[in-house]
Amino acid sequence: MSAEIMEETDPALEEEAWSVEDASLALVEMTLNAMTRSSELSVTQLRVLLAVDRHGPVNLSGLAALLGMSVSATGRLVARLHTAGLLTRLLSPHSRREVSIDVTENGRRSLERIRAARRGHIAAALRHLPPDTRRTLARTLRELTAAAGAHEADG
Repeated sequence: MSAEIMEETDPALEEEAWSVEDASLALVEMTLNAMTRSSELSVTQLRVLLAVDRHGPVNLSGLAALLGMSVSATGRLVARLHTAGLLTRLLSPHSRREVSIDVTENGRRSLERIRAARRGHIAAALRHLPPDTRRTLARTLRELTAAAGAHEADG
């Protein structure tokens, strides 16, 4: 955390941030468990596939920027996922020098298997909460997701 962010944070907000971070780590662990049981993809390959699914079709430099990776490293990952039948690489309709990357039907099925397994892990944890708490948590997480999107849009 940068010093600028720390100065703006009061102790209660800091404690709440720790709680959300702890919960997010549990969700990441559930995602990784689902991934290892439902897929042959590496974490980095899954990250690429998820980014293209969420933001695609996208060109290679745009994907590299989304991932914070070099264009060459991103290109190698895209090539592997294309060979595996999970991504398409097509000439962009806007420029013959630009390649448009998108998720194939196989890629979408692979992501859905992982997502279904992850939802199963999450549902198992949610069963330990009272129904009112589950509903409140779901509503609050939707609000947090929207706030995170607004924060990203702010730069």
